[in-house]
Amino acid sequence: MKRTIKKAIAVILAFVLTCGFVTCFAAEGKEYYDYGTYVLLGDSVASGHNDLVYVDSEFKRVDDSYGAYVADDLGVDYIPMACPGFRTIEIRYMLEDDYEGDEYLFHDAHDPEVMKSRIPEYRRAISEAGLITLEVGGNDFGTMLTWVIADILEKEGKCSEFVKAARDLLAENGLASEKLDKLVDLADMTDAMPELIRVLPQALAYGLKHFFENWNIMIEDIYALNPDVELLVIGLFENNLKSEEDVAASEAEGFKLTLDRAIVEMANKPMKEGAEKYGYTFVDVTGTICDTYHPNAAGHRFMADKILEALPDAGFPFTDVAPGSEYYDAIECAYRKGIMTGISETEFSPDAALTKASLAQALYSIAGNPAVETTDASFTDVDSSDPAFDAIVWACDSGILGADKGSFAPESEINTFSLVGAFLRSAFADSANIFRLVRTLNLAFNLIKSCGFFNLAKALTRAQAAQILVKFSSL
Repeated sequence: MKRTIKKAIAVILAFVLTCGFVTCFAAEGKEYYDYGTYVLLGDSVASGHNDLVYVDSEFKRVDDSYGAYVADDLGVDYIPMACPGFRTIEIRYMLEDDYEGDEYLFHDAHDPEVMKSRIPEYRRAISEAGLITLEVGGNDFGTMLTWVIADILEKEGKCSEFVKAARDLLAENGLASEKLDKLVDLADMTDAMPELIRVLPQALAYGLKHFFENWNIMIEDIYALNPDVELLVIGLFENNLKSEEDVAASEAEGFKLTLDRAIVEMANKPMKEGAEKYGYTFVDVTGTICDTYHPNAAGHRFMADKILEALPDAGFPFTDVAPGSEYYDAIECAYRKGIMTGISETEFSPDAALTKASLAQALYSIAGNPAVETTDASFTDVDSSDPAFDAIVWACDSGILGADKGSFAPESEINTFSLVGAFLRSAFADSANIFRLVRTLNLAFNLIKSCGFFNLAKALTRAQAAQILVKFSSL
């Protein structure tokens, strides 16, 4: 039992100390705007900190980090302003003249005085940036835990041996997140484990309180310096994926609520709400591969691709879909991948209902536009010259969509129930791909759950369909 408890605490601490660390596809064929200067903001994940080999990543360019990948792919001037240990508190301190921070200010920075001297440079870089990515949050209720726990126990006059050993450990060089196993071992050796478990919720509450208080203020500080900047916020993610096999297994099992995932969802909530309030873009990087606590090179490449995917397409033609709107990313991705087209060269008509013909075209495109035999195909309401004809023939021949006595009803409206049915028939037709079948079943379940039983028959808009079809295309 003692070993089980010790392992559980280590897992909890390891995650919360590093979760900031805790789709489309790669942005192939995309046309980017000329941002001029790209500024990287954030903590150790953003900086490119390496778990295996020491790298000086404090305000430095680190090759094989997502910031360097993005900068190189965009061909822009790159100004890395990320630092291991940064929290929302440190960023607010760097941006505001009258914000004092807290007693742990710059505790994980190499030199607090150097940090303070960089404030003018930090603000100037933000004010002149064309593009900013921000990845921060994990340290707010992560790295600071070690100091907060030691302080709580010291003030209570408890576990003096553990507190002294913990402070000696914290005085050593390196990230606090890399001392977690030692911290738990110390608690075990000094019989402080019960007290560590007891004060852990208090320490978490301390960090979460500041994180939720600071998020919107920090975003407003950035926009105050640069109202027109293209700002992307990188979400927190679980760091338990160590290989492509782990990613595949995680995707195959679908959504499963765990403590790690619950904390990530809680932390990402204000980020997503802020995207709607302020208009920045939230980037979901679920699936990032890590070495121990931080992304490896493959993980950083994955994050870079997610960022590039989230950037607006300079070649996007639809004037009725505003950048930053709720469905922009999905519609842009669906258009670029050929999954959906507009009703004209410049109009997508996001609020119009999805038609059966459009669904056939989308599913046909996702399937790779396979060759079809149309010689004997005929419908009473679809002419062979119709651009959707091949797709409709394919959908009917495959059993994914149907026709009634030769009538396909191409302009009939598609609802969630119809869409789920088409997805399932498509997946079962390819039943040899068990992973895709499982993921499709999971997607179908989540669609029905989010829609609600009484809304299953409500017509889907083209914007809603784009979002769902992009998810289906990635299964």
